Amino acid sequence: MGSKTISTIHSPGKTMSEYRRPRISKIVWSRYLVAFLLLFPALGLRLFTSVYPFFRTFYFALTNYNPAFPPLEFTGFENFVRMRNDLSVSSSVSFTISFVLVSTLLQLFFGVLVALLLNAKFRGRGFVRAVNLIPWAIPMVVAAMGFRWMFDSEYGLITDLTYRLTGLTIPWLTTSLGAKAAVIIANVWKSTPFLALVFLAALQGVPVELYEAARVDGASKLQTFFKITLPLILSQVVTIGLFMIVWQLAAFDLIYTMTGGGPGFSTSVLSYNIYRAAFGGLNFGYASAISLVLFVLVFIMGGLGLMLFRKVEVEY
Repeated sequence: MGSKTISTIHSPGKTMSEYRRPRISKIVWSRYLVAFLLLFPALGLRLFTSVYPFFRTFYFALTNYNPAFPPLEFTGFENFVRMRNDLSVSSSVSFTISFVLVSTLLQLFFGVLVALLLNAKFRGRGFVRAVNLIPWAIPMVVAAMGFRWMFDSEYGLITDLTYRLTGLTIPWLTTSLGAKAAVIIANVWKSTPFLALVFLAALQGVPVELYEAARVDGASKLQTFFKITLPLILSQVVTIGLFMIVWQLAAFDLIYTMTGGGPGFSTSVLSYNIYRAAFGGLNFGYASAISLVLFVLVFIMGGLGLMLFRKVEVEY
């Protein structure tokens, strides 16, 4: 009975496998073709601006390419071996990591704190929110020049203020630890308003009913923050933290303008080392090798941040 039913349903001369295989009509193929043609310019531009430069940089890293002293010669991993004995590179790797991590943590902390203040109800709140964006709107070079003046050991505003408050004259830009702290302070001051604006938008999405229920239950403000506010904005905190880590790994203008990598190599970051090798000595091969180190650092820290984001996304 079953075989008769099948034979009546299916036309003669066709097997079951032919019926199970879906056929793609000409209309569907034409849609795929149109989609490919529409995406090809953007895809080609992306390949030309990202993929091609990466492989070109990798190729140059294996050479002694210097436009002032041709010809180009293949040197293998000689540039990477040279980096192992280069004090400026090893110092810049360690400071790049500490600069990015400390800056990001402080920016997240003060960003949430400022966002909570801006989310409170008070007179002139709109004006204060607008003023909050001024540091972020100032160009980094201008901010760096201002902080370089304020941290000056002789007539700097911050140096004079710390002396009046503590009685200590701190040589901010002439010592390794002081210069590192000054650069991080300037970077945190510059970027915190942007994070505060993002966190303020996240706070606007927290339901007011939850705060009212917590108030009825007798929860303190600290308990309300850790039990309601922080869990609900944690995904935004991790997201913007990941963005700031990747973004600040390529920091250049602040270091170049404020300290020039000094004193010595104490505040030199990888991007500044790349600039100095490429345009200071025209050693494009060595600069390309340092660029690959920066790429690996971005890949590792970005991957760790993405794992943390996925964990937070699952838990909350």
